Amino acid sequence: MLQKRKAGSESMKRVFIGCTVFFLSFSGTASAREIVVEPGGKISTLPAARDAVRALRAGGEKGDVDVILKDGVYTLDETLIFELKDSAPKGAVTRYRAAEGASPLISGGRVIKDWDKSSRVDSNIWVAKVPWAKGDAFFHCLYDGSTLLPRARSEGFEVSVDAPRRKYAANMKDRIEFSYADNGLKLWENLEDLEVVGCPTRKWLVNYLGIESVDPAAKKAKLSVPATYNMFGEWAVENCIDHLDAPGEWVLNSQEGLLYYWPKSGTPGNQIIAPALNELIRVEGVNDPGLAGLKDQPVEGIVFEGLSFAHADRQKWLPEDKGLQHDWDMWDKADGLVRFRGARNCAIRNCTFSDSGSDGVRLDLFCQNITVADSTFTDLGGTGILLAGYGPGKKDVNKNNIIHNNEITRVGQLFLHSPGVFVWQSGHNRISHNHIYDQAYTGLVVSGVRRRFFEPVFESMDEKNPFVKKWSFPEGTREHIPTIRWDEITLSSVTDWPAYESYMHARGNIIEFNEVHDCLKLLHDGNCIYLSGNGDGNIVRYNVTYNHPQGAMIRTDDDSHGATVSHNLLFGTMSNSGIAIKGLNTCQHNIYVNCTMGTGGAGNTVDPKSEMSRNLFYFTDATQSSSFHNKIERVGAGLDYNLYYHEGGDAGKVLQAQRKKGAKNKIDVHSVAGDPMFVDFVHGDFSFKADSPALELGIEPLTLETVAKIGTSRDPFLTRFAAGMPLDARHEKE
Repeated sequence: MLQKRKAGSESMKRVFIGCTVFFLSFSGTASAREIVVEPGGKISTLPAARDAVRALRAGGEKGDVDVILKDGVYTLDETLIFELKDSAPKGAVTRYRAAEGASPLISGGRVIKDWDKSSRVDSNIWVAKVPWAKGDAFFHCLYDGSTLLPRARSEGFEVSVDAPRRKYAANMKDRIEFSYADNGLKLWENLEDLEVVGCPTRKWLVNYLGIESVDPAAKKAKLSVPATYNMFGEWAVENCIDHLDAPGEWVLNSQEGLLYYWPKSGTPGNQIIAPALNELIRVEGVNDPGLAGLKDQPVEGIVFEGLSFAHADRQKWLPEDKGLQHDWDMWDKADGLVRFRGARNCAIRNCTFSDSGSDGVRLDLFCQNITVADSTFTDLGGTGILLAGYGPGKKDVNKNNIIHNNEITRVGQLFLHSPGVFVWQSGHNRISHNHIYDQAYTGLVVSGVRRRFFEPVFESMDEKNPFVKKWSFPEGTREHIPTIRWDEITLSSVTDWPAYESYMHARGNIIEFNEVHDCLKLLHDGNCIYLSGNGDGNIVRYNVTYNHPQGAMIRTDDDSHGATVSHNLLFGTMSNSGIAIKGLNTCQHNIYVNCTMGTGGAGNTVDPKSEMSRNLFYFTDATQSSSFHNKIERVGAGLDYNLYYHEGGDAGKVLQAQRKKGAKNKIDVHSVAGDPMFVDFVHGDFSFKADSPALELGIEPLTLETVAKIGTSRDPFLTRFAAGMPLDARHEKE
């Protein structure tokens, strides 16, 4: 039996209740029409409730319609699709919501029953028949209640390719064919069920890759889909019966139609759940890929409130997939718990997305005025919320959406690189008051396609070896290149930003009042808030970041342009890198507590014309480095009017050293070393007393009223900070 999930981030207890639907007839009521979904009713499926709404609309109903779900687990046998005929009339909505006090769960899972004990591993392994788990129904994750069970995995083994070690392969062979050490792989009978998992060359992403063939004599193998980069490093094989050797592990053999499982308790429980769907709900209109978009017809007015969603499968990469940046997700892919694909004026409010193999909510292609608010995203295998428009070109139709007041934690449990919120080629959105934390990699990403993908080879990497080129992408590269709308691109040079910017739709986003912390727990080179390849006009303001172990907390990376990073509060509780600026951007009015400003060096670096003024650097840590900045020689005269303070140290001496090092570029000419004289640091009031030098420099304060707004309304940052949350950077003196 499936379990019932309580909405919100509270209890994960579940109780099985059958799924039936009861339809209430109406006669002359002025209020919204209601359709009650209820166990024991006359209609037993959610699709039937949707069809009942269709009948109402066809009969002339133009007002609001409420589909009210009472307590129960509503299992979907196939993706529930809302089409154009499900649109609400102008000014009305069709609302699928929980009944008062109810906690309905919409699930794509199947409970595995009828277990038999096998003779494997001293009879510790149990087996169940799953003849349906073949082809598209093959599942890649398994749950015991709310617990994600580990799939059997081998010990790590080294893999390599013959080409020189470099990030980007000169040909696709280096991403598909590889050699392996020792006995990493064998010629297993069900090779198509197995995957290798690892980080190809760089540890800012994870790949799960199918195996096409193995040559045990030569210790060589071939993948069914290419890795993101060259096949280097340590990898493991998953879903192989030979490695089912620890309690809690499982293996699926599609050839036999059998699921093998070693339960920790000795016997399988009655809540072993396998996902049978890649996506649960899709709101899908007509998407016209043409530039004019004459046939674009979005579905409108669909709202989900107070519902819980669980049990979609982890995505499997296919040869036709098109990757977003670093393959952190796939473009326009049937994946996730709720997916809008051609929708407008729709909403998700007060819902829970959890216990699922891949994404929570996706906004693909044409998506406008979609609101995702007051919801919880937790324990997902992929991205929490993805907004992904069309690739570079002139078709810009994913915009003006709102992601507000959500708690997003422990997403990316399988694809470790998955952000909490990922905005790709989508603009003029407001991402506000979200709490994003406990991430294996990055918290929030705004990105598009970097310029290097428009011109495959434009810089020599090694003069002695002319065949080694920087940014050389082989034919068949999955990342970015297949998304580019080449017929709409007219570029004479990839260095001409004004011409290039018109194709970058990740512009004009407002990222504000978010609390992002405890990211980068497992991977490398990640950030709390990250921008790359974005268009102009993005604003990152009034956010707080902390507990970030390495790399910058806020970063404008390669080909980031025209962004304003201001009024953010950064606590260097685990490392001293606060904000790193590349490109031509503005960085002002930020408060750095025990952390510094950087510029980054790989790819492209900071534009010397960037405005990096009127920031406040406040050090209480006796181990402060010899500079408040990293690579100060890269910046220009825009680095000025800053205030530097080091309790117990000599900020003035450091400032003089900075001025001397950057004298050629005339940096910090008007900057000052001195106490900012906060009104009440301890309790979160970062405004200034009347005699503060910050006021003379024009630095704008973060008042108590402003700081109180950061984070979600149900769990604001200030409440925990003022109560003594464990931030090493908190100033303990009254």
